[in-house]
Amino acid sequence: MSKIVRPEDSVLRRFLLLELFAGLWVTLKHQFRPHVTQEYPRERPELRPRFRGVPRLRDHPGAEGPLCVACNQCALACPDHCITVVAEDRKGGKGKQPKSFHIDYERCCHCGLCVDACPTKPITAIYMSHDYEMAQYARDDFMTDLRGLYEGHVPREYKR
Repeated sequence: MSKIVRPEDSVLRRFLLLELFAGLWVTLKHQFRPHVTQEYPRERPELRPRFRGVPRLRDHPGAEGPLCVACNQCALACPDHCITVVAEDRKGGKGKQPKSFHIDYERCCHCGLCVDACPTKPITAIYMSHDYEMAQYARDDFMTDLRGLYEGHVPREYKR
């Protein structure tokens, strides 16, 4: 039996270590280009307009009281069952308003189905905000109540 000599197995390629120098050339070529990574806590990323962060409630100045009508459609549309709405009668008017509105951000998958199910027109009472920094130490801190849904979360400032 004769052994088939492939070009990559030739003695000349093994002796001169051409594959090693080809790999080193790729490394050196990319070494002197500008960096494309961001230094995250110092440099905040520029978010696109359609970025889906955590869901929040919207307050409208033209509406009397909260814009949410406590219809529970967002909780029914949520695939993770992380939204809980308890309704009460509106003060001084017909309809309902939320007595308590809780979202468990630990379970939320940021799908936006709660926004699609909201029946308030012309703008929805719930929307996907640009909040994305949600790191917490305790599980209870991921539960957000009605006040936190209107005000949002303050992003943490990191020391340089």
